[in-house]
Amino acid sequence: MSSQSLYDILAGCSPGLEGVLSSELSFLGVEGKIIPGGVSFKGTLGDLYLANLWLRTASRILLKIGSFKALHFKELVEKASRFPWEIYFSEAKAVKIRVTCRRSKLYHSQAVAERLIKAISLRLGRELTLTREEAAPLLVVRLFKDEVLIRIDSSGGDLFKRGYKVAKGPAPLRENLAAALVLLSGWDKKTPFLDPFCGTGTIVIEAAMLAANLAPGLNRSFSFENWRNFKAELWQELKEKAQKAITPPSGLILGTDWSEKAISASQENARAAQVAPWVKFEKVEISRLKPPATEGFLVTNPPFGERLKEGFVPLKKLSDLFRKGFSPWDLTMIYPRKRLPVFFPFCLKSIAFFDHGGQRVFVFKKQIYD
Repeated sequence: MSSQSLYDILAGCSPGLEGVLSSELSFLGVEGKIIPGGVSFKGTLGDLYLANLWLRTASRILLKIGSFKALHFKELVEKASRFPWEIYFSEAKAVKIRVTCRRSKLYHSQAVAERLIKAISLRLGRELTLTREEAAPLLVVRLFKDEVLIRIDSSGGDLFKRGYKVAKGPAPLRENLAAALVLLSGWDKKTPFLDPFCGTGTIVIEAAMLAANLAPGLNRSFSFENWRNFKAELWQELKEKAQKAITPPSGLILGTDWSEKAISASQENARAAQVAPWVKFEKVEISRLKPPATEGFLVTNPPFGERLKEGFVPLKKLSDLFRKGFSPWDLTMIYPRKRLPVFFPFCLKSIAFFDHGGQRVFVFKKQIYD
């Protein structure tokens, strides 16, 4: 197929962030349909490459291989073996297959995966094996009411793995979730930006990448580069264009934390993300924090859950900031309850949700009324 052939593509995301992801796709010139857990759209290989390169909030980009009805395993193998697997697995020796079965006669997911690997092996004329190895190519298969839908992962691992998280910390926010938080804040990329609980720096780094127009997939590899229909010249052209689009941000992008270890980790990660010249990190306990500007955007993931040993103290200290010099500042934050346990001197509205650290968290944003 040519690079202009149209494919059925699914950009997956954390449930609750479909609208943010849809807006990102629209910015790339791609109009899709919001479905639970993602946005589906028709696009070329170029669109697939762009989605992997530029989407900040997506988790994976999946391409539809095909769909068919199967009532028994023989039918499953026979129909699945018709697809051109040589395009995607010409060099592969093992494949990961994730199967979900609902309301179907074929209900055993492992048995379905075994028949599918058999079908692929028949098509290729050589034996492939099932694996759980992280680096192996991935098929995502869904059976619903006996209809089999097969998609292949074009990303080669979660898209939140940008490649810059070299220094770790407790309960870090995934990069795509941090990017979603920044986008939901409505930050204009110029006004001073602050995260007073910066941890390992993820929110600050994602803000800097957004402000600099730095494509999040610029410094990593993707599974589609191993496909037989990979258009190397087109991919190189898209990467070169993305490189030229980088514009150093001019506004203050600041992260603070009480921990010297956290500040050191943030600085190390910022260097790995190639945004170090555009961000600042300072060791400051939040109750001693002074506003770096008259107005700005405060976007943060305050400590909560098992890593929190101080009750609601961090949240109370955050609230206290807005009774002092931070009163004119905007605030966007996440918390794992629909109702905040601490009073803020303004209205905070829940505008979105997503799962983080094994629990549902809600995005709260300061509301300004005339």
